[in-house]
Amino acid sequence: MKKEEVQLSCGVCHAYLFDDDDVVYCPVCGAPHHRDCYKSLGHCAYEEAHGTENEYKKPGEKKETPQDDIKRNVTCEICGAVYDAESGSCPECSAPNYRSIGGAFAQMDFLGGVPAGTDLGEGVKAEEARRFVFSNTRRYIPRFAEINVGKKAGWNWFAFLFPCGWFLSRKMYKAGIITGILSVCFSMLSIPFRIALSHYDMSSFSGYPELFSAILADASKIGLSVLALFAASAVLQLALRLVCAISGDKIYRDYVIETVSEIKKESDDVDYDYRKKGGANFLLLLLGFFAVQYIPSIIASLLI
Repeated sequence: MKKEEVQLSCGVCHAYLFDDDDVVYCPVCGAPHHRDCYKSLGHCAYEEAHGTENEYKKPGEKKETPQDDIKRNVTCEICGAVYDAESGSCPECSAPNYRSIGGAFAQMDFLGGVPAGTDLGEGVKAEEARRFVFSNTRRYIPRFAEINVGKKAGWNWFAFLFPCGWFLSRKMYKAGIITGILSVCFSMLSIPFRIALSHYDMSSFSGYPELFSAILADASKIGLSVLALFAASAVLQLALRLVCAISGDKIYRDYVIETVSEIKKESDDVDYDYRKKGGANFLLLLLGFFAVQYIPSIIASLLI
């Protein structure tokens, strides 16, 4: 490192930097860091101030004018990509660049009112969790903050309606597979009832009340065990959905904290791993939904 007229310090540990130190500089604002400090944090220590009037400036450096400022790069608030401040939108995710229009519009709060530096558990900050969660962060980040201070997780409608699909879409593959297997197993308990139901001529009934009356009349013929299995199937599936809806946000929060912590410790490219392991895959949501819906029906049709 070249000798500076003003003694610089690391943005993370704030220790002075000397000629023999291994130093890296932020590509956006030029802030110096020990290489190990930068790697452990995963990004510039002054990242929250990028693109603002409080952005890092070297001690003694002349304050830039607004005209100079617009020429610098900006960091996308959605995906974290760095691009030309004069561009109208992010080249990676197409999020609008509010600075390019002179700051006429207020910047969206993607943290749902939670301060960026809030610790959500195990040293994972709200801003780091936002970059990992990527979509619908205005809902999830406040939930994570509430869970971290002991409040109840609340209710997750996606986890209630599509338990297997929601877990898979948020890349919690283990939880998604387990939930899917349980859903299919619970649904298969109703297969004997479906087989019995296939013997009825549905066109002869004017509606469900008439069909239910016929089933009750034939209860002894159908078999009480078959009806009991059907009832158990409905109760177990509902119970599974309720458990997922109530605990879904807590499970997701724990997954985010664990995965982000691992990425920060082991990754050489934090942003890449955030995108790879985080975010949402809505194709998996549909895949999980249709798998749980149709696998039992396919099995039932083969047995009829």
